[in-house]
Amino acid sequence: MDDPAQRAHIPALCLVAASLELPGAAAHVGALPGLEFLNLEFAGTAAVEQVVSAGVDWAYAHAVYAAASGAVEGQVLTATPDAYNGTGVWAVDIGKP
Repeated sequence: MDDPAQRAHIPALCLVAASLELPGAAAHVGALPGLEFLNLEFAGTAAVEQVVSAGVDWAYAHAVYAAASGAVEGQVLTATPDAYNGTGVWAVDIGKP
């Protein structure tokens, strides 16, 4: 996919969380085409800390921050959509792996 609007965005902290649950996930996802990885700079780190302090599990906080900050548009594709309840993030259930 050459069109940036048609790329999937992967928050780095969410990829770490996925890899802790499914070892090897980061290596697998990193090899897929059409993905853009979202880094977590200082300002984002501070914002993610606030999201976690507000009660969102750290494993989902980077995705919440990315959606809230406008870093990405669209929805979060997740196997755990309930984790995004009350965050204002549009979560789409992709089912459990």
